[in-house]
Amino acid sequence: MSHYTLRYFNIQGLCEALRLLLTASGVDWTEEYPEWPREKPNQPLGHLPVLVVSNAGGKGELVLSETLVIERYIAREYGLLPADNLAAARQEQLRDQLHDVWSTHMEYMHSTGERSAELVTKFEQDAECLVGVHVAALQRNGNNGHYFGDTLSYVDLAAYAFFTFFSNAGPRSLEAKI
Repeated sequence: MSHYTLRYFNIQGLCEALRLLLTASGVDWTEEYPEWPREKPNQPLGHLPVLVVSNAGGKGELVLSETLVIERYIAREYGLLPADNLAAARQEQLRDQLHDVWSTHMEYMHSTGERSAELVTKFEQDAECLVGVHVAALQRNGNNGHYFGDTLSYVDLAAYAFFTFFSNAGPRSLEAKI
C-alpha cells in the first residue's frame, strides 16, 4: 500500500483541493511543512507543493511537483476522474478555470499601481464567467450537488476548496487592497 507525504506550507493556499482529494480517497497520508526558503533547493522544481508517494504501485518512490499534476494523479488513481478522456477533460476544464481565477487573485495580491487596477477588472470578468459556466454545469446535472453524475468527483472537491477560500479570505483580501 502506498503512503503519501504532501509538502506544503501550513496554509490553505494551493493545496486545499489536494488535501480534500487525499482525504476523500481514504489513503494514508501526512503533511510536511518544509523550512522555507532553506528547503527550496531540495524540492524537485524549487517550489511547493510536492507529493512524495512511497511504494508507488510497488515500484519504489515517486516524487511529483506542480499542483494540478498532483491533483490529477490522485484523482485518476482513486476514481475521482473518469477513465473516459472526454468526460475527464470536461472536469479538468472546469478545474483549470478555477485555478486561473485563483491565480489572477494571487497576482493581484502582489501587484501595485496600474497592474492592480487591470487585475481587478480581469478578476471581475473572469469570476463572472466562472459563475455562469459552473452554474450551467450544475444545472445540466440536475442541481443534485455534483457537477457530473451523483457521486463525488475531482471538480466537486476543487470547487469546494475554491469557493471556501473566497468565502473565507478572498473577498476580504481583495477589499483590503482596493
